[in-house]
Amino acid sequence: MALHANTTGIHYPWQTCSNVIGSYWADSPRSMLPIYQELIAAGIKIWVFSSNTDDVIPVTATRYSIDALKLPTAGGWNQVYKGQTLVTIAGAGHEVPLHRPRQALIMFRHFLQNKPMPTKKIAN
Repeated sequence: MALHANTTGIHYPWQTCSNVIGSYWADSPRSMLPIYQELIAAGIKIWVFSSNTDDVIPVTATRYSIDALKLPTAGGWNQVYKGQTLVTIAGAGHEVPLHRPRQALIMFRHFLQNKPMPTKKIAN
């Protein structure tokens, strides 16, 4: 494994995206929206990111889910809500850090530094 993260001894080879997750991951909630609400109420900032070319979880589905929270929009180049930001990474597919590592790193840095995303296009 590239990250040397197999500390639990999984019995299958690591892949970037695999159906194994669906078969073995049984401890996640059906919806993350109640958890988002709880985190926002606690004052914890959330950045959700999605790609406009993700065919597994399209950005339209992500926007639909976030809209269900009925958060007031706070503004910004990305969709910024009170307590939550939706960042869309163009052309990244389902695995943003794999397909657009530079943009993913910039997004992660801005998140950690509590800064808004850049307003100009980030080159590949």
